[in-house]
Amino acid sequence: MSQSNLGSASLSVKAQIQQKLAELAELVSEDRYGADGPGKETTFREIESIGHQVAQLAAAKFESTVTRQHQRHFDSDQPCPQCGQQCQAESQIERKLLTRLGPVALSEIKFHCSACRRSFFPSA
Repeated sequence: MSQSNLGSASLSVKAQIQQKLAELAELVSEDRYGADGPGKETTFREIESIGHQVAQLAAAKFESTVTRQHQRHFDSDQPCPQCGQQCQAESQIERKLLTRLGPVALSEIKFHCSACRRSFFPSA
């Protein structure tokens, strides 16, 4: 794909994202304030607070989705970072990671090296 095609594809994706964000904003506004939108007494501070809550939810969903996609790289045996021996997955660890916008559920595959007798998380 040429550089110009990459740019136009990126613009198309950005337009789709902007459209989805506009739809999300309408849904949140209608859920919070009803079909007529916020009342006259609504302050910008309240609007901003709700915007930050929406941003936290969006960031958490994005991070968990992309982390799950990234984890697919570690579905097969992985080399031990100490000795290089191929190791099998031992278990999956569920934990919460504290991000700048709040906690996100994270699932990591734990590997164990029988030669070194150590566990490691290659995705970390």
